[in-house]
Amino acid sequence: MKKVSYLFLATAIAVCLAIPAFAQQQADHQATPPLIQLLQSKGILTADEARQLSEASSADEANERLARLLVQKGLISPEDYSHTVATEEPASDTSASGGHFLNAIIHIPTKTSDPVPASSDPFTYGPTSEGGVIPAISPVRALPIDVPKQGGLIPDLKLGSGASMKLYGFFKASAVEQTASSGGAQNGGGQDFPLPQLLGDTGPNSNPYFLIKDRSFRIGSQFEWVPKNSDLVVTGRLEVDFEGDYTTVNNRSISSARSSQISLRLAYVRLDTHWGEMPVFAEFGQDWTLLGSSTLPNIYETTGLMAGYGALYERAPQFKIGAQIIHSGDFKVQPEFAIVMPISSDANLTELQRTGLGDEAGPDSNEPAVEGRVVFQFPLSHSWKAVPPAQIIFSGHHATINEIVTHGASAATPALNLTTLGGSGGLSTAVISGAACANEGDSLATCFPHGVQVSYPQNIWSAEIQLPTPWVTIDGQYHNGNDMRFFFAGLLNTAFATPGAGLVEAGSATSFSGQSILFGCPSGAAMDETCAGPITVGALHPIRGQGGFAEASFPLSRIFHADPEGKNAGWAFHVLYGTDRAKAEDARHGNGLTRTDYETGNLSYKINKWVSFINEVTYMDTQAATDAQDTSEPKLFRGQPATKAHAIREEFGTVVTF
Repeated sequence: MKKVSYLFLATAIAVCLAIPAFAQQQADHQATPPLIQLLQSKGILTADEARQLSEASSADEANERLARLLVQKGLISPEDYSHTVATEEPASDTSASGGHFLNAIIHIPTKTSDPVPASSDPFTYGPTSEGGVIPAISPVRALPIDVPKQGGLIPDLKLGSGASMKLYGFFKASAVEQTASSGGAQNGGGQDFPLPQLLGDTGPNSNPYFLIKDRSFRIGSQFEWVPKNSDLVVTGRLEVDFEGDYTTVNNRSISSARSSQISLRLAYVRLDTHWGEMPVFAEFGQDWTLLGSSTLPNIYETTGLMAGYGALYERAPQFKIGAQIIHSGDFKVQPEFAIVMPISSDANLTELQRTGLGDEAGPDSNEPAVEGRVVFQFPLSHSWKAVPPAQIIFSGHHATINEIVTHGASAATPALNLTTLGGSGGLSTAVISGAACANEGDSLATCFPHGVQVSYPQNIWSAEIQLPTPWVTIDGQYHNGNDMRFFFAGLLNTAFATPGAGLVEAGSATSFSGQSILFGCPSGAAMDETCAGPITVGALHPIRGQGGFAEASFPLSRIFHADPEGKNAGWAFHVLYGTDRAKAEDARHGNGLTRTDYETGNLSYKINKWVSFINEVTYMDTQAATDAQDTSEPKLFRGQPATKAHAIREEFGTVVTF
């Protein structure tokens, strides 16, 4: 076998030496070099691989592609590669890129100054050896800034359209025990991801529960198209999982608890090229949002991924552009901008609205959401081996949310003065004492014959930091803004209504999305529940909040100098603290929660590049607003009024990646 390997290596070196001479003789790169034909005839290269080598834009690129192909096929080792192509490194399997839980296979770097990027998928638990060194733990980067190269994807399949496709994914199964549920029929026992407590009563006890979770299976595919004689790099991605809703069809009605449905995660096409010497790109489709998603928590529980506990992130339909305005050696600066579908994710949507349309309050504003981020990437030390570069990221988001109430007058009802009127049927025709409008009306329906609409701004920003070292990787996120429910933050609040400054409530109605809209008017001189002037539409106030997380990840095997090729090369330990907070004065008009805390630690052992075992223990705490106004509807826990609740969650399981 060694003789055969040496023969392959000698042949590869010969080809690498022959390609430059051939490239000089054949400027159009259309003919196939004889040695490439030989490798193809021996079955070492496929026809498509031979064609891609022949179409390389330069001799260096041809050498690189061939060497990487031979490493990928297992015909030469990484050490052989380093001796043959001294200034470059082979594309490694992303499972070897470090002890992060969400590691992407998006871009394959080619220079030693560009270590394997860390991103969001698929799962890879615990470090494994990389060139004889156990790597540092990479931060979870859903949006890396490494520039893809044309022909950089080593495909699993070649499609008839000419596209290359590479599959990836993971199987995940875990056992979960939690000492208290979030409460209520919808969020009680059996909820397979943690949410804040005090969302409902837990019954006679804290409603502890146990379950085995197996619906986290995820599969994705990367695509690449290689235009001839072009600087354009065309890539795409499609990713789905089985963490969607549970079906209600007849043959699954009894077994719905184990019959989750497939749902879309990512689907986009990206175009990369150069503007002069500056890399630029454009992307179209559903991807991670620029706001907050650059740094994700490094935890095992990813169905909710700290929803309502300090992590801010999302995936959304968008059009995005970016440029690497500075790429001086290892220091890179990349600003990006996107127009995104505006979404508020109102909690009051009906089941029909959610399944048939989704939230329409954002699109009804007739304005796209706008997002931007800027990434600063740099190495903390050039002497560290197998350590990814550090990043500092700033991002922001703005959208307008517009709630609409149609005129659709409901049947007349007896006068209720300043008590709540109207409803989902439209504006009420009930007479309001003392009311007056521009058209001399005396009810909501006559005062607003065309209906009403109320808008409010959705503004959020975040700052993130990622500092990998050989001994510990520190990363975290801080975010601040309002109406952050869609981004799994702000304690899952949206907005609340008021009748207007200095006014008293003169009625209410319900918008398309289920949001309560209040109307106000000046009170009578004796404060006697009559209007002393015209009725006006009240305001909507987005609920303000802030939060974030900080974590430390330790590559135990590297710290204790384990054998990179031994059985103990895959140990890692992670600790994290997260918190999500809403302003109490706002939260009292929302779900009443003001603070959550999330403290977790997990130990992972990676048997090999495919299989990992993880045990994660988490302490979760929730606090509610306390005020005399809350005594009529207190939060309940174990059937008793409560302002605090906590739970301990343990999750153990395995992940198999491919």
